[in-house]
Amino acid sequence: MVFNSIDPCQEIVFEGDIIECVKTFQYLGILFETTSNLDSAVEHLTVASKRSLFALNRHNAELHIMDVKLHCDLFNTLVRSTTRYAYEVWVDSKKIEIIEIAYRGFFKSLLKVRKITSMFILLAEFGKFPFEHFAWEQTLLYYNRVSTVIKDRILGKAWEAQFAMLATRKKFWAKSMKKWLLKNQPDALPSP
Repeated sequence: MVFNSIDPCQEIVFEGDIIECVKTFQYLGILFETTSNLDSAVEHLTVASKRSLFALNRHNAELHIMDVKLHCDLFNTLVRSTTRYAYEVWVDSKKIEIIEIAYRGFFKSLLKVRKITSMFILLAEFGKFPFEHFAWEQTLLYYNRVSTVIKDRILGKAWEAQFAMLATRKKFWAKSMKKWLLKNQPDALPSP
């Protein structure tokens, strides 16, 4: 797969075998495309989450499960785990909003309230925070863990390469994280 290339894929031969060039590739549940952004990955996770939510609601109805706490536990295990798959890599406010809509829909359908009901009231009723808070917390933990990796390891070298690209105008993960950190927590950013 060639990311963000203007040129079409050229034939690549490795040890006598031609390597197929593809436009999309799914790796560990994340859909990668040649565009080098992860929008389609988030859409793919959103669709998977909606399917999981639909199946959960159907099974709960078939089994006559009425316990709200059990509904929430099943949602966290079966649906929310799908939506938060690898969000450390794709997280940003616009993409989280897509997932947040599914999150809100679950709580509204569980309580059978109107669509215009305030999400803050619903979350307070369940003692929950918006999905965005959890996603950013986990992403910051990942950011801190990656930033302290040993420099001679491959992940350390990739981290250094990310910061070497800070001078470019291209969008990439470390740049997005640094921007968000500076906006929200100026003292939390570790040095590269």
